[in-house]
Amino acid sequence: MRINYLKLTLIVLTLLFNISCVNTKVVNGQLPDANVLSALKIGKDKKGFVKKILGSPSFDGDLGDNSLYYVFTVKQKFAFLNPKVLDHKVLQLKFSEDNTLKIINLYKKSDLEKIEMSQNFTVTSGRKISLLEQLISNFGVPGMGRGGPIIGSGRASD
Repeated sequence: MRINYLKLTLIVLTLLFNISCVNTKVVNGQLPDANVLSALKIGKDKKGFVKKILGSPSFDGDLGDNSLYYVFTVKQKFAFLNPKVLDHKVLQLKFSEDNTLKIINLYKKSDLEKIEMSQNFTVTSGRKISLLEQLISNFGVPGMGRGGPIIGSGRASD
């Protein structure tokens, strides 16, 4: 009888483990419809009109880049592993200085470049505290009781 409970427990745990490792696809962003894009006129359409037609972009260009960017990404995720990029597209709508549509670029996954993070770091000022100091430093601080910290409501009367 005890062995049957053990077998049942093992079967249930195995099923739960398998269910938790489901392979999922995650879709982020959305590209405008190709028919709508083909209706845009390079050299004639203004930035405001393009935003009305295509909707809000994923982000606007900064630092002198007068562009709108629409980003679309499909990732495959399995359990706790790093997601794998299946598809990635970036639509760039570049505008001239007078906000007239100048160029339409579509970048695909094959156009991606791997950028290595810098190993350099910036030294900051401050003092190093020991683990013991860090653990003891909050004792005696008001408002850290059972109810948590005391936070005002944001009104001037508080």
